[in-house]
Amino acid sequence: MIPESLKRELKSLLGDRASDHPAHLKAYSRDMWPFLLIKIQEGMNIPPPDFVVWPRTVEEVSVVLQKAADAGVPITPYGGGSGVCGGAVPEKGGIVVDLKLMRNIRMLDRESLLVEVECGYNGERFERYLQHRGLTLGHFPSSIYCSTVGGWVATRSAGQLSTLYGKIEDMVEAIEVVLPSGEVFSTRKKPRSASGPDFNQLFVGSEGVLGIITSTTLRLHNQPETRVFRGIKFKDVYAGIESIREIMQRGIKPSAVRLYDELDTLLVASDLGGEKGEKKEGFLKTLMMRAQRLALSYPSITRGLLNIVPGECLLILAFDGTSREVEWALGESLEICKEHEGVDQGEKPGIAWWKDRYKVSYNMSPVFYGGSFVDTIEVAGPWSVIPKLYDEIRKAVTRQAVILAHFSHAYPDGCSIYFTFAATGGSGEEKLKKYTDIWQAAMEACLSAGGSISHHHGVGRLKAPFVERELGGAYGILREIKKTLDPRGIMNPGVMGL
Repeated sequence: MIPESLKRELKSLLGDRASDHPAHLKAYSRDMWPFLLIKIQEGMNIPPPDFVVWPRTVEEVSVVLQKAADAGVPITPYGGGSGVCGGAVPEKGGIVVDLKLMRNIRMLDRESLLVEVECGYNGERFERYLQHRGLTLGHFPSSIYCSTVGGWVATRSAGQLSTLYGKIEDMVEAIEVVLPSGEVFSTRKKPRSASGPDFNQLFVGSEGVLGIITSTTLRLHNQPETRVFRGIKFKDVYAGIESIREIMQRGIKPSAVRLYDELDTLLVASDLGGEKGEKKEGFLKTLMMRAQRLALSYPSITRGLLNIVPGECLLILAFDGTSREVEWALGESLEICKEHEGVDQGEKPGIAWWKDRYKVSYNMSPVFYGGSFVDTIEVAGPWSVIPKLYDEIRKAVTRQAVILAHFSHAYPDGCSIYFTFAATGGSGEEKLKKYTDIWQAAMEACLSAGGSISHHHGVGRLKAPFVERELGGAYGILREIKKTLDPRGIMNPGVMGL
């Protein structure tokens, strides 16, 4: 429990930006981790924090952390609350530090294409600010409407155009962090340096366990002259994988690459237009919405029924740049796809995807309303293991859930696979056990196949049991860094298993 004296001190410092009102505590008891959504659905209790604060300045964050460290009170940094791994869940109580009032642009250097932005800036508003000035970060995560810049950096997030613009860690030039002691630590703005380790990358992806990121300097781009899209159909997912690999290894850099497997292609079929696509969409809606619990109760049978529908896989490509650059990249990519029997579908599938690219998150709600649950698993691996990684995770999960996937965030050496699974159960305890068992099976299959357990959602509490196996000997080093910077263990305890 937080001492009453500390509550009084924080209320004196922050006024009405410090609260222990029950409604505030309940609101900050969770993020969007589906495990906790199931608990809410079933009327189960989720322990709240003891206190919530809304600082406006780095100085206020510093004072809050210093006082919390002196009292040994846990701290949970909170951005948009859009995380799906339990990284912003105050499991040990204590103080939630909501950073959304820290939303200033401190510096915009157009000559160097740099911007310094505070951590609480909403993602969509930030990109809109840049685009009004002819600029872009090139970072478009699915959560852009409800996530913050600080959350992106803290979890190593990826946007939908990451194949060209990179992930958030590629965009960070400098960072400001308030350490657990209250000390403010900043790195210098520089394009590259050989002066020792890169301390930006120590805090990028640290998920609040080493301190609170209060601002970051990010690398920008001028808005592209043009953006074009293409859809290509393949007879199976493996032909599409080979096409993407060859595109990337020939030095072609699409801005977006999305290859849907047969079931995921079925889900997006209506975006292709035409009677065939509409019929498939109608079939799926009938199956998944009107008979959802039955379909999800027997996932292996459901998968078999879905396989009766003729399968094909859709690849979406996007290209940014000058007209000449885009024309060359598109032509080369289509030639590669043709070598693997890919059939050009024109620009319509890509344009439709771009227009509705954020819709998928909202489409998940009806599954929960129907008494079931849905979640996503994003893994990554080198090209040599990607087919096995896809097969093994799908095999491990299909026993208990309906699962589909798309391949995205491609690099010359590999890519990410983004799985979506849906399942159901009887009692709340049965659902929670099934959810946990699915994740256990998926992570075991991922590690056995040589994949990484997270590409851009982070670790949080969900994947904490598996992160030591992924990091190997580096996990011991991380533990020692944590002990040095946070000797009282107040920063986001439990996240990443620390």
